[in-house]
Amino acid sequence: MRNSDFLERLVSNWPAKVLSIVAAIVLFMVYRINTLEERFFSVPLKVILNEQYIPAGPYPRNVRITLRGNREEIFLILEEDIEATLDLSKYSTEGLFKAPVRIEKKGTSLEVDPLEVKVEPFEITVTLEKKVTKTLEVFPSLTGYPAHGFELAQYYLNPTYVRVEGPKSRVSDLRTILTEEIDLSGKKENFTVRVRPKVDDPLLQFPGGNTIEFNGIIQETVILQTFDNTDIITMDLDPDLIVANDFPPGLVQVQAGQLIMEETVPEDVHLLIDCSSITEPGVYTLPVRPDVPLGLLVLKYLPVEIELDIRLHQEGEGEE
Repeated sequence: MRNSDFLERLVSNWPAKVLSIVAAIVLFMVYRINTLEERFFSVPLKVILNEQYIPAGPYPRNVRITLRGNREEIFLILEEDIEATLDLSKYSTEGLFKAPVRIEKKGTSLEVDPLEVKVEPFEITVTLEKKVTKTLEVFPSLTGYPAHGFELAQYYLNPTYVRVEGPKSRVSDLRTILTEEIDLSGKKENFTVRVRPKVDDPLLQFPGGNTIEFNGIIQETVILQTFDNTDIITMDLDPDLIVANDFPPGLVQVQAGQLIMEETVPEDVHLLIDCSSITEPGVYTLPVRPDVPLGLLVLKYLPVEIELDIRLHQEGEGEE
């Protein structure tokens, strides 16, 4: 009897009781929603492509993620445990295509409940073109100048060619590739630096690697200079003898580093005749030798020999 009374009371006015339960559930859910907090961050967008095609226009490289859940839990989620993917692999022709961004929860995010994940943008439109690969010669982009008196004598690049991959419209017109700027300012010694190709187009890739080694050979600048009207000087001639004839103007051509050459003046360069073997008057033909400061390399000089009219001092009309 008691059981029947209980059942009667339970089912009596049942619509109102059902509504009360539903209202309680709704109030509980509203409370839960109002107590949830949000967290924002960006994650890389992983793009899956048909291997023969590639994006030919700009597209987002990162997407914005919104996490909604309990504060204590959502801030424990690692950013790498939310993965965003744009799958374009089913498209095998060139054109403009739109696809949704898929979100996959991994790792720490799987342990959080409740957890609401939103992504912006939700859909992305991408232009696809045929993928093209090309091999291009590399040239250095040089700036500045070595220290005064020095120069870049030679350089070596490794590699000298790189493979470039990208959309057909971006790759077909490329002929060469420049490196990032290499500064020579103040260099006095050989040096090595690693640089990357100078490419402003984010759609171009370097499947073989994008590091280039530049080896610069720095040497002192070499100067060629000719000294005209160089003095020709006799040495060790017997004091009782004199040279009675005049000498032609001398010429000396030298080579040296720029710093040494800048310190050399015409008075430092001479042509010498060794007269120590002459003991009596007469006509002699003797070799001429250059006399230049240390560090100068003589390339040419004139005359290489000269004729001397040697007379006794009292017979001469003048002295040399």
